[in-house]
Amino acid sequence: KHMDITKLILDYPLREIFQGENLLSIKELAEFQLEIENISKLILKNSCKQCKPKISSKINNMILKPDEILQVFREWYDDGLSDLCFSCRISISRILKDFLEKRRDYKNILFHPYLQPGFISSFIILDVPSNAIFLESYNIDGDNILSARVNLYQISDKPEKLYFLIPSEMYLSRREIFLVERIREYVVNHQPEDTSFMESTWDYFHRFAKQVLISNIEEEIDIDMVNKLSTVFSQYTTGFGILDHLLSDPRIQDIYVNNPVTVNPIHLVVDGEEYTSNIFLSPDDIEALSSRFRTLSGRAFSEASPILDMELPTYNTRIAAITKPLTFKGTAFALRKHREKPWTLVNFISNNMISPDAAGLLSFLVDGQASILIAGSRGAGKTSLLGALLLEIPQRFRILTIEDTPEIPVGELQRSGYKIQSLITKSFTATSNSSEVSPVDALRTALRLGESVLVIGEVRGVEAKVLFEAMRIGAAGNLTIGTIHGATTRDVYERIIYDIGVPSSSFKAVDIVIVAAPIREEGGIERKRRVTQISEINKNSSDLDHIFKDLMIYNTKDDKLLSTLLLDKGQSEVIRNIASKWGITVEKALKNIQLRSFIKQTLASYGKKYRELLEMKATQDANNAFWMFLEESRQIHDEVDYQYVKDRWIQWFNNYLELRYHGR
Repeated sequence: KHMDITKLILDYPLREIFQGENLLSIKELAEFQLEIENISKLILKNSCKQCKPKISSKINNMILKPDEILQVFREWYDDGLSDLCFSCRISISRILKDFLEKRRDYKNILFHPYLQPGFISSFIILDVPSNAIFLESYNIDGDNILSARVNLYQISDKPEKLYFLIPSEMYLSRREIFLVERIREYVVNHQPEDTSFMESTWDYFHRFAKQVLISNIEEEIDIDMVNKLSTVFSQYTTGFGILDHLLSDPRIQDIYVNNPVTVNPIHLVVDGEEYTSNIFLSPDDIEALSSRFRTLSGRAFSEASPILDMELPTYNTRIAAITKPLTFKGTAFALRKHREKPWTLVNFISNNMISPDAAGLLSFLVDGQASILIAGSRGAGKTSLLGALLLEIPQRFRILTIEDTPEIPVGELQRSGYKIQSLITKSFTATSNSSEVSPVDALRTALRLGESVLVIGEVRGVEAKVLFEAMRIGAAGNLTIGTIHGATTRDVYERIIYDIGVPSSSFKAVDIVIVAAPIREEGGIERKRRVTQISEINKNSSDLDHIFKDLMIYNTKDDKLLSTLLLDKGQSEVIRNIASKWGITVEKALKNIQLRSFIKQTLASYGKKYRELLEMKATQDANNAFWMFLEESRQIHDEVDYQYVKDRWIQWFNNYLELRYHGR
């Protein structure tokens, strides 16, 4: 009846999926069956009253395969209608002749459907496209999933890459699939009335599944299979199903689920590059995920509240969701994964997002308590850079962060000894009757919590007026740093002044604007994250064309952030102000920056061999050693001797390497 279908699914407990050539064969057989019904009616219609009962009996007994039906019709045509009258034999023979001449042989039709467990409602294509060129392969492992294989491909006839996921659970045996279904049936009939005692829903159901397999399954089953099936059951019952594999892949930064999901494969950003995939979610998946996200966030998500913004701490992931009426074709999700370990300036040197000179300058500016805005488009790396700059704050300072959705790695910083307190404000997607605290109230509270470094996750609303006024009068603490959407310094100025309504006099409380951007070299398909501009605010100018003075500018040809004459000649107003505050000359301030650059470059260089040197602990240790030797030099020489500090730091670093790596 529905000949326009593109996929046929025979469900439970083993799902058989027919599409492509298999579906065409099924459609052909369905059309054949309809023709048989029509031919049968036509034969009966052209039969006399005496012959009709005989013909009806023959037709009713034809519950056969297509090729067998054709054989019966051929026998009728050849000599199988002798018991009918002459008139009926002639008319029916003509009908059969026309029908049989158009038929092909159905004996060799073979079906090869995609097979997958019935409890996996997602659709995963396991046939590699003929136009796919293999690039590389790797495994995904995790505590709460079975291992999965990933193959990456380049599509040969279009500028697109393919992320090809092969989960282990797709290859469960029929017996294993039936055992998982037995667990599911048992759980349905034995659900706990009170789940408040569960320290982890996944852990509870994992133990429950193991108990069912060991105690209630009569078949013999080994412990490895018990653990394997319990993990699969938990992943697809209380986990996020197939998304658990993607969320466990450390190379994935973004996961996009576009609607309608049945025709749009999951779209991914892998190592900064965009990929399509072989994974299609189902409407059931979307409904289940929406329900989970509502429960986990405690926020409404429906047609009355069609936007949801939340954090998924389990996977250190931010989720943005939209549904009707904002999008008329259904629900869509965007998942942004944060790096498991906080980013460092050394990380950014190693992947060329910044140069060592830029890292030294930024470290100096943060330590010198300059007010900084980090601008860029979505995916430019603003929050990652913000987190890296926090590691350049001496640990003796107290830090206050304000965010509506937690993205700054507060927990990791606290565990590493940073004195940091986070404030979570009302999301812009929250309803009017939400009990969450507004950004304005949170900011005013933060300003009353004592002197501290103030970190704003994103500057975007009326709270910015409070922030900039506090910065202007010096009430915002030691250092203020935040992010804002804007592709250029001019965009930042216009957004803050004209869109948000901050007076230009208050805007000048900002010292530095850093611009990050995804770069497509020569218009190619690959994107690279780069810091493209570091500019200071000209406090003495009201002319938009002269209010920003560049300290460093990205050079496309060299793919490098280069310093300007303003910085090289020590004519930066911000650097002069910091030097004055520290009681040193501009020349010494520049030496301070150069030594910081040397330290970051050294860590990045050795980090090629010892990857741990790129991470937070090494940055923290190297910075502490630097500050310690600065103080040591000042006490010995009554001033800072930067050659002495450099020599002492090199000595310390060699010992650091010896203890951590060479002594192993």
